Amino acid sequence: MQLTQKNIKNNNLLLNIHNLNVFFKTPEGISQVVKDANFNLKKGTCLGVVGESGSGKTQTFFSITGLLANNGYVEGEAFFKDTNLITCDDETRRGFLGKSIGFIFQDPMTSLTPHLKIGDQLAEIAIYHKKINKNKALKKAIEVMDIVKLPSNRDIINSYPHELSGGMKQRIMIAISLMCEPDLIIADEPTTALDVTTQAEILNIFNDLKNNFNIGLVLISHNIGVIAETSNEVLVMKDGQILESGETAKVLTKPKNEYTKHLLSCIPPWIGN
Repeated sequence: MQLTQKNIKNNNLLLNIHNLNVFFKTPEGISQVVKDANFNLKKGTCLGVVGESGSGKTQTFFSITGLLANNGYVEGEAFFKDTNLITCDDETRRGFLGKSIGFIFQDPMTSLTPHLKIGDQLAEIAIYHKKINKNKALKKAIEVMDIVKLPSNRDIINSYPHELSGGMKQRIMIAISLMCEPDLIIADEPTTALDVTTQAEILNIFNDLKNNFNIGLVLISHNIGVIAETSNEVLVMKDGQILESGETAKVLTKPKNEYTKHLLSCIPPWIGN
């Protein structure tokens, strides 16, 4: 079964977030890390989330996928299609994560299991969610490797993570997220620690997934250039709040919020365009 190209329907709402608040219980009291977040995402589009470290970017999406630390809790609404991910039971949420929702975690160097072969790590997702045997899962893995521009040969399938370059590991992370043909992929800092050439290749893969496979993308990054290259709309976050949002080109060329202006002023003039 191949990951088939889908007819793009940009009016299909995939993710709809209302008044999302995220809290952590600490010895000093309750700490709020996301405050009244509101945004949505349509199929076949990319939402960029930009801000400095500690701005709440990652915790926003950890909260809606059930990945918060044990001392965290959430208030608000987070609809994935027709299901509220905040109020649904854990089993329902787990059923979405890895199948309908793919999550690419930060730092591909440490996100892969070091003692498992690449083929096994790809196959186990399909075996668990699609209930297929290992041979069919490995066949699916080879198909997905082609999508992320990896040689679909036994050398990589039988390799361990330490035998691959950083760029190849990131492609494997993307491939893992694609194994069950998701509607949504959330990528947390997917180009960190990659050289410029490899970074461009990874962004091309994301654009291909968005434009040709109608997958909704969330791209979390502190790199404004990455956001500008890939996203249709952008959220600018600081201290847990969305300070500005809108079409990427408008926000980055005609920012209204002072923080956004200061953020953009940090870009060296020779790469600002």
